[in-house]
Amino acid sequence: MVNRPGDRFAAIEEPALVTGLPVVRAERTIDEQILRSVELGFLNGHIPVTGIISATAVLAAVLEGRDAVVMSNEWSASSATLEVDGRLINHQYSKSEAFEAGFRQVIAESIGERPDYFSLLRSMSEVWIAERFAELPQYFDHFRSCNRAFRIDRARRATHWCGECDKCCFIDLVLAPYLGEPVLRRVFSASAEPLANPALTEVFRTLLALTPDAKPWECVGDVAESRVAARLAFARPDRQQNPLLAALVEESARFDDPTVAELTRPLSAHFVPERYAPDLLLV
Repeated sequence: MVNRPGDRFAAIEEPALVTGLPVVRAERTIDEQILRSVELGFLNGHIPVTGIISATAVLAAVLEGRDAVVMSNEWSASSATLEVDGRLINHQYSKSEAFEAGFRQVIAESIGERPDYFSLLRSMSEVWIAERFAELPQYFDHFRSCNRAFRIDRARRATHWCGECDKCCFIDLVLAPYLGEPVLRRVFSASAEPLANPALTEVFRTLLALTPDAKPWECVGDVAESRVAARLAFARPDRQQNPLLAALVEESARFDDPTVAELTRPLSAHFVPERYAPDLLLV
């Protein structure tokens, strides 16, 4: 965990406690001028936090004598957020396959073959990951992917899913094919399940690329994955009366998206060494 001195994020601490695994903490301080960037007239851009955490984790691995740093960056992290003048822009670049390849080269050139650095989920879709996560009920009451839980200002830090942002909507959508409506209502209990809120229709339409707006500048899945997840969710008996899903499925019918079978097998190259590779990647 990488935090400011003495700071703790419940959204990280709670799932970590469930694992029962030991925690390595690295504390860092943010320059106060960065926190004042808007006040000082600068654009408040995206920080490549995964790249920072990756470098910190490699340092920790060296100090602890570990042989690998295992990340959980998935296939869709390489998808572009938008295209500008023919150039693909990916706000998740430090989670992408291109970054992983480049960072592995930097490690090899500077400190050698160990520790290894790779993402175990590099070739897997969010749909496949959601299906696997649905088999881990011990985390349902503890995990949180809503960015409002990670605000720097503790007074503004949410203690639950907000139930309305892009990330809340995507997590609900991608889990809906595999978890029943009562379970997801419980997950979002302090707010409301996004799929039950018609006011969020435009947020979901953006996730599925049904609007001319760009994909959200958030860590959400590929637009095709979102469309497939919507169809899978709507096929469930407990979701067939959901008007929001019905509208999304009808509007997305014009797209030629990957099949479920295609999204539940490796989609790309990966850097997982054989000693760590699950059977799925050894086929």
